[in-house]
Amino acid sequence: MLLTSATHPMKMRPVLLPVFFAVLLCSPTVFAQNGPEVTLTLLGNDNIAEVNIEQESFIKSIGLLKDVTEKEFKNIDENQKVAILAVFHKAGKPTIEVYSNPEMPVEESAGFLKAVNSLKLENTKLVDFPILFTLNVKDTIDPGGFKGLVFPSDRVKKTYKDADLKQKYELNKQYAANEVLPVLGSFAAIVDDKFPGVKNFGKQVTETDFSKEADVKSMTDENYNYWRATLEMSIGNQLIPVTKIFMLISQGEFDYAMRYMEIISIFSDPKSIPDAYLEELMARLKIFNKELNAEIKKGVSEHDKGNYEQAIEVYNAVLGEYPNSAWANYELYFSQNALDVKNNKRTTADRSDWDKAKLKVYKNNPLYSLDIRANNGKEGYLLFRRQSISELFKKNEERITDVYKYADIAFDLGVYDFAAQLFWLSSVYDKDNKQALNKFLYCTEKTGAKDVKTIFKGDFEKEFKKIEKEKEKEMTESAFYKAFKN
Repeated sequence: MLLTSATHPMKMRPVLLPVFFAVLLCSPTVFAQNGPEVTLTLLGNDNIAEVNIEQESFIKSIGLLKDVTEKEFKNIDENQKVAILAVFHKAGKPTIEVYSNPEMPVEESAGFLKAVNSLKLENTKLVDFPILFTLNVKDTIDPGGFKGLVFPSDRVKKTYKDADLKQKYELNKQYAANEVLPVLGSFAAIVDDKFPGVKNFGKQVTETDFSKEADVKSMTDENYNYWRATLEMSIGNQLIPVTKIFMLISQGEFDYAMRYMEIISIFSDPKSIPDAYLEELMARLKIFNKELNAEIKKGVSEHDKGNYEQAIEVYNAVLGEYPNSAWANYELYFSQNALDVKNNKRTTADRSDWDKAKLKVYKNNPLYSLDIRANNGKEGYLLFRRQSISELFKKNEERITDVYKYADIAFDLGVYDFAAQLFWLSSVYDKDNKQALNKFLYCTEKTGAKDVKTIFKGDFEKEFKKIEKEKEKEMTESAFYKAFKN
């Protein structure tokens, strides 16, 4: 039997596996046998095997399935090709599908299916694990020629591509809650006891049902273990913030999750397990946002024509499919305000409706780069700071500097969880930045995780007052603040 792996390589940390399992997963292995050559291709993510399967018993199940395959099809003609797709589940028997080329009568595979059904095969712990047995097939990665054979990953992609916006919204939430978070949480939970932040945070993740409403803020921003875990991880392994990203996705908060993704992806080790999930999510959201933006632009087009009521209908329809779109909520306010002005329900100078609308806009995306009004110097300064976000990350060589600037803007806007994450990255990747760590600790204090500072030595009460004084000076000496004083 020849073994191949069709998965994307992902590793988080060195893992000691049983020798046979390591060989089984990592290298082609040919077994002497009579009859057709049987090839096994692992279609699932074998790099999460440590948390997804009981290795010894799972290998035994694969062996049993191989033995039945060889026995039942030992007499087929050398020109007869067979493909057997087996998907192992968390519960119940595996799903077995048999394909043939030339196509065989159903009764010829009936004995095989009956024999497999009598086997006691191992379940996975967390997510499905598909494997493919092929007989008399040269190309093990893309066998082709089998009518109706579609790999599970391709089925998922097609289902997602064919779904409408609302369905994509739900599919992304389910993907995060049911497939990714159980794996990421389990990897965190099994680390050595000398990493208590990672371990305790991982346990909390594995014990939470993210398919239901979950309080992401209390589990991350306000959670000492979350921040300690962030500090404990090795450089490049973004397991902890990526877990937060998927927590936000599970709750439908795509806009805010994307703000994190934009930054975390810069620092994520491409060989790590979290990075592979991050790439998959980015691909999903690229498709999602393309459709979302196209719909919103239809409303913008109606608004530009002066058709405010039609624009409002478009935005409400979009929000019915994806309720957490900051842009759609912003444009809805803009068109509703224009309609009210047109109908003499309010004056052009009246922006009181914005004070209500911005609560929803900034809830969806606290770092949304637009604001409408400023009544005083502080609001004028914050409006300027919010708009400054769009000036960042225009030069690749300035990325690290811009990460710190972005953190500083988030600090001013009171988005302390985001600021803390970026200040920590700045302190790790820019050793000359002496202020980043103190600002990180200040921000974790503001999120409610007040014990994080106890990990470090220093007079933080003094440092925090110094930071506040400097930030106050930055604001009051800015041109935008002074403009309201003249």
